[in-house]
Amino acid sequence: PSHSHGGEKKCEKVDCDDPSHSHSHGAHVHDDSVTSVSLRMDGEVDLDLVNDWLGVLLNDRWEDLYRMKGVLAIEGCDDRYVFQGVHALFEGMPDRPWADGEFRSSKLVFIGKELDREELKSGFEACKVKVAVGGGSIGA
Repeated sequence: PSHSHGGEKKCEKVDCDDPSHSHSHGAHVHDDSVTSVSLRMDGEVDLDLVNDWLGVLLNDRWEDLYRMKGVLAIEGCDDRYVFQGVHALFEGMPDRPWADGEFRSSKLVFIGKELDREELKSGFEACKVKVAVGGGSIGA
């Protein structure tokens, strides 16, 4: 009785390991469309752009996005920004301060169904703070 034959409600928790629950990864059922995508980007991101991007993403794909979590380097923020989400709900908050000399980068992990890595990557990269290129060279 550890796998489903259709009549019982399936457990939707991604991290559930209760053997009495029905999960889509039993001996007879395996869903290859459920994957994870991990993205890392150096530099800082614009929090408004991240919020807008995740809002649109969740509005369009909330049924397919099971979980997401990450640590963001937000422009103008001295603290690491951590967030997590389950389906259409997500929340974020400042974490600990970035340590002196700690490299500022952002990392996101998505778990869901039929995720498009390139689509997620381009959306994430569009949130990066653009470094202004001025005249002259550094150190001159």
